[in-house]
Amino acid sequence: MPQKRKCFFAQRLCKNESRKLWLQIRMAEETREVRGRLPKNLKIAFEIACARLEITQTAALEEAIRDWLQKKESSEKQH
Repeated sequence: MPQKRKCFFAQRLCKNESRKLWLQIRMAEETREVRGRLPKNLKIAFEIACARLEITQTAALEEAIRDWLQKKESSEKQH
């Protein structure tokens, strides 16, 4: 029986491969640009966090916006 080969830095590679697939799927979707201004220290902290987590700023912003929308929708339902 063939032995499964472990990837070098398996977790990082697997995470990167799934992220690449996710990005290919996302790039096939129609997108629009969003712009805004942030305090300098918040922007720098965001860039550092994205780099440390190995996530694109676009993916992080999309997650943050989805979370914000969900939070606002749930608070509207309570009123």
